[in-house]
Amino acid sequence: MSASSRRAVREPKPGRFQAERQALRKIQVHFEFRQSLLRKVRLAAAAADLSYSDYVRKLVGLPFSKIQRPRISLSFSDSDLRVLAERYAKPDADPQALKRCVLEEIESQLDDA
Repeated sequence: MSASSRRAVREPKPGRFQAERQALRKIQVHFEFRQSLLRKVRLAAAAADLSYSDYVRKLVGLPFSKIQRPRISLSFSDSDLRVLAERYAKPDADPQALKRCVLEEIESQLDDA
């Protein structure tokens, strides 16, 4: 097999992995706001149904998009799962069952607020 034919085998199809290549070219910048300003950004972003970063992008005139799937990601350790299983009386500590219990509790606490 010639060197040129080996290269052809390894190269991905045009357009494949395009999003990944574009993401690699982006530069992530972290901002540290004083606590009072951070709270204002969070409240304003929530009121506008935007993520914090999209709200800041909107403020400075950059393109942004509305939240498509509003969600909060939580990481649970094994000990967290055991605590939740005990709290909700779920002996098997099934993460999906515990997720439903957490969601129901949050909804009940905040819907009444």
